[in-house]
Amino acid sequence: MADDRSDDTIGVGIIGAGNIGTAHTANLARSVSGSRVAAVFDVDADRAATVAGPVGARACSGDGGIDELLGTEGVDAVLIASPDAVHAEQVRSVLAAERPMLCEKPLAVTDHDARSIVDAEVGRGRRTIQVGFMRRFDPGYTALKRELGPDGIGEPLLVHQLHTNTRAPYGLFTEQTMTNMAIHELDIGRWLLDDEYESVLVLHGRPGPRTPEGEHDPILVILRSASGVLVQIEAFVNATFGYQVACRVAGADGQAAMGDGAFVTRSRSFNRGVDVPELWLGRFAESYRLQLQGWIDAIRTGAAPPGASAWDGYLATMVANRAIEAYHRGEEVAIEVPPRPALYDPID
Repeated sequence: MADDRSDDTIGVGIIGAGNIGTAHTANLARSVSGSRVAAVFDVDADRAATVAGPVGARACSGDGGIDELLGTEGVDAVLIASPDAVHAEQVRSVLAAERPMLCEKPLAVTDHDARSIVDAEVGRGRRTIQVGFMRRFDPGYTALKRELGPDGIGEPLLVHQLHTNTRAPYGLFTEQTMTNMAIHELDIGRWLLDDEYESVLVLHGRPGPRTPEGEHDPILVILRSASGVLVQIEAFVNATFGYQVACRVAGADGQAAMGDGAFVTRSRSFNRGVDVPELWLGRFAESYRLQLQGWIDAIRTGAAPPGASAWDGYLATMVANRAIEAYHRGEEVAIEVPPRPALYDPID
């Protein structure tokens, strides 16, 4: 394929052509300045072709498809949007190819894999990995963060988070609720509070009627931060009514709440209500676009990736796995955060 890009346009290879990979492809091709889609890989060859064709990208599939993508002329950076279980292997491949990348959450499913990625990036001496915790770019969450502190609601004391999904398209497994769904809340809680967690407790009660035997849905995840803030996450995978995310912070001098992403409240015929999106793309479309724009801008200027780092991705996976331990043990589990490598120190 000919490389028809301008000199400063970043050609992106997309790994994974499911819902989120398709959305990222459309954004990079049409809504993000300075980028183009150069190649798309998926294990389903027809799906790869369907997503790649409209944006003029090369479609890759088969056992050597990722190597083919990495070898495609004009692939300057890679976006990983594949199933969770293969993230770690694919991140290592992209690191070896020395390409900057944005990896959808989670960075890895296990602590060991996530830490090995951090160690590999530290060994290279340069940050090239961004993890797709797009809520850090969301206008609602950024406005909420500004409310914390002496100019707003005062010192935060309690954080209440709600996350519902319409369905579990790949099966409902309680452990996966931690590593795939609630991991967003685990990350955004650290980001909101600028604090680490020191313990986690997981509570479950009566399962919903669509919950497989032996699993639990909904669940409550309760964390305590190092400074003593309590963080509660209500996670309901098969809520059926729609996708909803909300966050309320109680502070010493007031409270601040971020709604569920419904931008219009309609009052008509003695009823008041909002439309609830079916999928996360309806709520966080702008967050995804802002995340991609920030990623592309950083690559073009040589800056460190914005948003969540590989270290943030590792900590989110580590806390999710301590939550899995707490779920199985039925008791509070301590979270021991290791020292942060200097590579991930905040940039002034």
